[in-house]
Formats: sequence, structure tokens, C-alpha cells
Amino acid sequence: MSELQHTEARRLLQILAAAVPDQILTYTTAAEALGRDPKTNSRMVAQCCDLLDAAAAMAGVPLLALFWVREKSGKINHKAWKDHGPEVRNAVIALSQRHTFTDADFAAIKEALNVLKGRGNHKAWDWIREQKADEDFWKLVSLQSNAIFEDDAIEDLGSDRPESVPTLGKRYLRDPKVRAAVIERAQGKCEFCGRLGFKCADGTRYLECHHIIALANEGPDRMNNVIALCPGDHREAHFGERRTGLEKEMIRIVAEKA
Repeated sequence: MSELQHTEARRLLQILAAAVPDQILTYTTAAEALGRDPKTNSRMVAQCCDLLDAAAAMAGVPLLALFWVREKSGKINHKAWKDHGPEVRNAVIALSQRHTFTDADFAAIKEALNVLKGRGNHKAWDWIREQKADEDFWKLVSLQSNAIFEDDAIEDLGSDRPESVPTLGKRYLRDPKVRAAVIERAQGKCEFCGRLGFKCADGTRYLECHHIIALANEGPDRMNNVIALCPGDHREAHFGERRTGLEKEMIRIVAEKA
């Protein structure tokens, strides 16, 4: 069963890569796109969607299939994240809705599927929970939103003790001014490897901001603790075996920029 799920999940990922953001699918239309009878395969498609979302969580991007593949009515799966309460469910859906999925995101989800090989959707989520407990797990499903702060002070960006909001653990609010300042400092180049970020539709270079010392570990939300990274280096900083060494090197790089 898990082998079939993975095969069809990979095919569905390709279909979504071509459809997003112009077309929202349903379990029925997704089954048809896969060449399967929608009357008997909608449940299988839903399981593939859940597996894709487990891979997205592992890759550290918002949940793809949750928002872009829906029930026949056009509504988001009414069972998804229901057990976690409306606040968590709404936060997960909202982040997926406003996220612009890039080629890098699709590639990262595909890579995560390879890591999850041999695990069906339920076992994939169980494995992720075992690997990333408490704060780290919720960080994976991207519950941290880029909250808008009203503070107009620009001379001293950020805060030493970022505000936290209770959900199932804590959701740390990140100052968007810090992110904007770090992206400006990077000038389109990954501050770790030096490569240019890929060019976005608006002409800017895509980079991701990474807290070198995690907020959950009492790292400050300030420019001296945030580095602009390409997607590959960002994911290695979270999941790679060199994480400790990367952290030390990133601290050095940012200190030299101060």
C-alpha cells in the first residue's frame, strides 16, 4: 500500500506543480488527472495528499495539498487538523493559502518523499513526530506566521525576547522588519555559500531567513542572529548532520557583517 501511495503521490506532485496557483483540484479531479476512476479512488487520492503534506512538513514548507486539493464541494478537507482545534487548523490553512509555492518548494517536497519511502501517510506523520518533538515539530508544519508588528522604531530592529502565542506549544512571532533588513543585507546572495538566489517573478532574488540560534532555544529575533540562505542551505541547517558546525560558521559570518 505504501509503495502505491508513494508512486501516486509523486505523480500528483507533478500535477500540482503544473496547476498551482491557477487551479484548485478536488479529490475527484485529481483522481481523473491520475487516470483513475474517481468513484473508487477519491480516498486513495486523499491519502496521497496527506503523504504529500507530511513530506511538505518535513521539508519545512507550508502544506501544499491541504489547500490545493479539496473535497468535491470545493471546501478544504473538514477532517484535516480538526483534532488540533480551530486555531491550529486555521493557522495551517492560512499559511498554505498565502504562500507562493516555488520550484524549490516542489523539489524539496519530492526530496522529502524519498526520505519517507516505505512509509504510508499515517506512518510518515508518526515518524516525523518522533524525529521532531514539541517545538521542532510545530516549526515543521510552519505554524510560525510572519506577524505584522506596529512598532515604528527602525534604528534597533527586533527584540531580545520575541512574543510567543500559545497553540499546542508556542508560536513565535517574527518581526518582518528584521527579515527585510537581512534580505537587504544579503543583496540577493546566500550569506553562507554565496550563490545568487533564483530570480522571482518580480525580479527579486529568492532567499530564506534562518534564525541561527532558534527562537525556541531563546535565540533573539535580531539581525545578528538571522542569516539569509538559499533553500538548500536553510534545510541543511535544520535537518543536516552538519547542523552544529553550520551554526558556528553562520554565527561567524554574521558577526563579520556587523
